[in-house]
Amino acid sequence: MIGYRDFTRARYVACSVLAIALSGCSTSDAPLPVAASGPEPSSINDETLAAACSAAALQNVASVLGQGVTVKAIPNGATVPEGARFYASTATTPAFCQAVGSFVTNPATGKTANFMATFPANWNGKYMQVGCSGHCGQFFVSDPAMPTIVITSQGKPMDAITKGYAIFATDEGHTGMAGGTWAVKPSGEVDEDAIEDFYYRADKVLSKMGKDFTKAFYGALRNRPQSIAYSYFNGCSGGGRDALVAASLFPEAFDGIIAGSPYNTSGGAFQFAGVPIASLRSPAAQVTPALVSLIQPIVMAQCDKLDGVQDGLIQNPAACNFRPERDLPICKPGQASGTCFTKEQVETVSTLISAVTDERGAVVQPGLAVSELQGTSFITPKRPADLSAAEPFPGSDNGDVANNGYWPLADAMLKVFVHDNDRNFHTRSVVSFASGGTGQVSNFHIVVPGSEVALLRRKAFSGIGHRPEGFDNLLKSRTRLLIWHNLSDNVLTPYASTNLYNQLASRHGGYAKVQQSVRLFGLPGTPHCSMGGIGPNTFDAIGAMEKWVENGRAPDALMATLYPVNGFGVKDFSKAPGRTMPLCKYPAMARYKGAGDVNDGANWECPANDRRMLEIGESGRQAGVIGPKI
Repeated sequence: MIGYRDFTRARYVACSVLAIALSGCSTSDAPLPVAASGPEPSSINDETLAAACSAAALQNVASVLGQGVTVKAIPNGATVPEGARFYASTATTPAFCQAVGSFVTNPATGKTANFMATFPANWNGKYMQVGCSGHCGQFFVSDPAMPTIVITSQGKPMDAITKGYAIFATDEGHTGMAGGTWAVKPSGEVDEDAIEDFYYRADKVLSKMGKDFTKAFYGALRNRPQSIAYSYFNGCSGGGRDALVAASLFPEAFDGIIAGSPYNTSGGAFQFAGVPIASLRSPAAQVTPALVSLIQPIVMAQCDKLDGVQDGLIQNPAACNFRPERDLPICKPGQASGTCFTKEQVETVSTLISAVTDERGAVVQPGLAVSELQGTSFITPKRPADLSAAEPFPGSDNGDVANNGYWPLADAMLKVFVHDNDRNFHTRSVVSFASGGTGQVSNFHIVVPGSEVALLRRKAFSGIGHRPEGFDNLLKSRTRLLIWHNLSDNVLTPYASTNLYNQLASRHGGYAKVQQSVRLFGLPGTPHCSMGGIGPNTFDAIGAMEKWVENGRAPDALMATLYPVNGFGVKDFSKAPGRTMPLCKYPAMARYKGAGDVNDGANWECPANDRRMLEIGESGRQAGVIGPKI
């Protein structure tokens, strides 16, 4: 386990790995990890920082900001129970002060969101904003003093604090981890103010308030005006969505933006709704754990060697030619269940890895990669007694992924946000299934009405980061964007990121042009937000972005290392690391040099002008992978 400071009230509330990723978990005071030792910049001494780290002292600083900032205890800020908390320096970590409270996001209505600020003694003059997860409402994965920060931010626990960043995060305007009931008033009406905060506004307002608060805080400590040298945004999953929205709507607020496995709200809702409904089509449509275990060996046998070496990693799952209806063992009359698949079960598998389309065959959301067809891929809500019920699952009021899957996120987007909590609307009503038809997807797949897709994209416009046209301003600016995605992501398909990047290349004259401002990296063999896997799951995203922004050294390759995870899905850096491997900038793929241990990254390279990640086999075609049009 990671070494932890011993706080008597410190504990974790156990939760599933996937709940951490997209819905978060409740926490009380959480243990702090001991970071790796390193040189510490000149810093404010502990006594001075401790004196400044009280709710009253911080409120005095905030009062000059004129942005409605109140330092106080907040319901979802259990690690800072009195509004401010001081942590003394240790042999390995600097002293730091944390503060929580609220700030006004809409002066016209008085709407507020909560924030968490972290001020290290060794401030480096830089600002970092951390994204959240799922539909937010918590700080479980955005508190840089908690080990769970590595779910949202690549790297190791305490990295940003040890580097000296002033760090801010927001709950995006509401508390609690429900999918969308926080946006419903007691009257049943939808709270548009709350939805706008979630979509983009809380992060946008925080990007100014956080910088102003940082300058005022350190200005008071140093008794002279302060400035921000560089500012960054960092997030994964829902935080990756936050990052892409910032890159699209207000890129000028940051010098560098890091978006990990970003949540595509425009297409993800239909996928999160359709996958569990597929298993309700008949009693014979549910895929059992025993059957799931049969899939991966078949996929690996077909796909592992496509990158030139059999090492357990599928670097480009889109190049595979796996098709469930052809390659899975189909039950013959009288054959025992558990060793073969019924036709309905094969179709259920197909809905996971085939794109969601509209009725004309246009791709709405790509399918998941074949390399992720494992147990966690099939997490669905508790099976209802009535398979045909209009409301088969708990709705949008529960973030318990272990019991409810991702249906609450789908129900929130479609019923609450898009259909204004219309009691006569049922999320299930937009889901149907088909095979064949027009378009590139002929496998059995989810079909949704084009009118519903258009409605969602119109009403949720400001909360969608996967819009190629939205990056026009960023590509003309000095802001840099680094996107990374887990290539065996079991929640958010990596093809949403590769499709977006291919569209950017088509729109802006090719990869070389786009790579000047935006670079994409894939992590093979890793699940959502790198919470485990057999591939290298950790790299220094912050360091790579600093070199790009501050030194003009754009990353061509990122060396990644595999670390084991603990029971919370958090990487355990006290354990011996596993294999290393370079992550190549898309569309290049890492190539084994032909000699030496395949688990040693020194024996791999990123070939110049390589474009093997653009190869599309039948798996990629059925998943809705869109190649570049250049």
